Amino acid sequence: KDKTMQRYLSKKDLVDRLGVSLGTINNKLSELPHVKWGDTRNSRVLFPVEEIEKYFEDTFHKNKESLAIK
Repeated sequence: KDKTMQRYLSKKDLVDRLGVSLGTINNKLSELPHVKWGDTRNSRVLFPVEEIEKYFEDTFHKNKESLAIK
């Protein structure tokens, strides 16, 4: 198996893993690292696993730091 192959999650996968609604994913789409396959409204959107994990780690640390400052 090629270890350089990037793993991706669909919107449904992300909804299931995060326990949020599809609407939340759609509302946050501009903030989340993603790849859109096509130019139409119904184009497939995929989320690179490594980038999503890094996004949430970074977001968690920023929130934790901002809470510690107050």
